[in-house]
Amino acid sequence: MKKSVLFTAIMAATALTLSSGMAMAKTYTVRIATYAAPDHPVSKSVEYFKENIEKASNGQIKVQHFPNNQLGPEAVVIDQVKRGTVQMAITGSQIRKDEPNVGLSDAPYLITSWEQARAAYDEEGKKILSGNYEKNTGVKIMAYLVNGFREISANKPITSLADLATLKLRIPDNEIHVHLFEALGSNNVMMPLTEVYNALETHMIDGQENPYSTLLNSGLYEVQTDVLESRHMFAISPFLVNGKFFDKLPADLQQLVTEWIAKTEEYNWKISEEDDAASRKALEEKGLTIHPLTPEMKAQIDEKMVAFYDWYKTLIPDAQKWIDHCNKAAAK
Repeated sequence: MKKSVLFTAIMAATALTLSSGMAMAKTYTVRIATYAAPDHPVSKSVEYFKENIEKASNGQIKVQHFPNNQLGPEAVVIDQVKRGTVQMAITGSQIRKDEPNVGLSDAPYLITSWEQARAAYDEEGKKILSGNYEKNTGVKIMAYLVNGFREISANKPITSLADLATLKLRIPDNEIHVHLFEALGSNNVMMPLTEVYNALETHMIDGQENPYSTLLNSGLYEVQTDVLESRHMFAISPFLVNGKFFDKLPADLQQLVTEWIAKTEEYNWKISEEDDAASRKALEEKGLTIHPLTPEMKAQIDEKMVAFYDWYKTLIPDAQKWIDHCNKAAAK
């Protein structure tokens, strides 16, 4: 009888200890902001990360995903990650304002294929791009997701640089984009992506430049008729993580976050390449006419890029290092 009572007491104490341990397991809420619409590969990749990190952490990490600029335009979100009110974000290259080397990713007509892009964004390439961003901001760049090749859409055909010169074109608030399109001759208007649809609909602007996936998933095709397949930049999307938040995580959760961000990066590149072709086809099916670069346009652009790259190399000290790295990647 005494043994039975003692056994019961031990079991009860064990159960209480386990219960207390489970109750004490701290949970961490991660707010992730993205610019992308829900069906965009970037948003799908965040959902992939959310599902897997919540499962792998046994619910200790809870993810709240805010797609489609719900928490504000890119500049606002970047500031939120710095302050830690948003723990993670996938942004564009506007973060170059805190580290010039990030602007290397906007080098025009340097990356021309998905194969070259994969080779360029190896560990060496990512190290060049990230520079001192974490030291300057307290924010880690833990991966580079993909936005894809940028194209020019408009409400009229673009078959020559003369046609491009007639456009009032929306571009992002980015010095490299400004100089590129000044060189190409368009009339440029800087505005956040959140304002572009209405500006196109009301003819405040005639066109914009973004990858096929953004043109499709943000509904911009509804107010455009033509696309110039310019493929002028291979756009990336840095995966930002607030450093103080990451450092406060237990070591096992830090490892899980690092592991699943790496897996998310791999997943994103795969679906992004597939989506590039699928979005192009979908846009044609929706009635957009896609115009390839003519040999004449390509020759004219190559000529204009000589002066552009003279300026570009003065803007970013490591420009030649990145150019050499990408050219080496093209040869692989």
